[in-house]
Amino acid sequence: MYSLTTNQHERLRNLVRRSPVFIGMRVVVHDDWMEVVSPEELEFGLGPVFDAVAGAPTDQWPKLVDDCLGQILDALTGKNADLDGPTEQLLDRMYVKLRPLDGDARKMWPYALEVAPDLLMVLALDYPNYIALLNGDRVRQHGFDRLLEAGMNNMYGQVPNECATHAGIFIIEGSDYLASTVMVLPWVVEAVTGDPDVSHGVLVAVPNDNMLIFHALKDGAAAGYAVGEIARVATECYEDSQRPLSRHVYWWSPDTGYLEPVAHHVGGDSGVIGQDIATHYSPGYAGALDRLDG
Repeated sequence: MYSLTTNQHERLRNLVRRSPVFIGMRVVVHDDWMEVVSPEELEFGLGPVFDAVAGAPTDQWPKLVDDCLGQILDALTGKNADLDGPTEQLLDRMYVKLRPLDGDARKMWPYALEVAPDLLMVLALDYPNYIALLNGDRVRQHGFDRLLEAGMNNMYGQVPNECATHAGIFIIEGSDYLASTVMVLPWVVEAVTGDPDVSHGVLVAVPNDNMLIFHALKDGAAAGYAVGEIARVATECYEDSQRPLSRHVYWWSPDTGYLEPVAHHVGGDSGVIGQDIATHYSPGYAGALDRLDG
């Protein structure tokens, strides 16, 4: 997403708030996302709007903002011809996407699957300049199972743009779908590390849309180090992001595929679990550690 100065960011938010595409609607504009609260309830990120003005002269911003917002609204409110056409035409552009489970998320996406206590997985249709999160009506129209299958299959094409590693911890960055590749985590681990073994599970964090941090469990000592390091990096990236997801470290279970929160950073930089890292190990994760130590 395009980086803006504080003044540019505030000007862009004002352009969004005053855009004529919202005539007859009541909107709330946040730092990097917005809500349409009437006559329909919609929510979408402003990342595509920020990107639309990237490198453009400021006198062109009003038109660029209005055009981008119009396209997003058309997609979300069903005025887009793509969503009125055959389902087959959507499948190669369908993805799954993580969203925070807060506010009215359940109401906006009643079909969404809970993948962690604070995260939902929704369905997204990809466009060149933005991403449309499908509402319940559109999902019912085209069929949840069929869209989900296509969305999951397409996640295998989301290879990382950047990868850093230290002590068995991998930090990967990429597209706006990169964090959502946690839904195909075994494939990610094998693709990045070359090792398909996830039999003890994986420690993983998704601080923002573009990043995924993981450590495949191999031994207890390495896991103890990794949980603290991942917690600190995840919190830093979460707090610096304009589109944050979660500050938690999760344990992905090979038995359930669910993301169980096991730790989070609480401040400081002592590097000591219990001082700056709070842990809340589930019985499943504690059992995995016991098996590693054994």
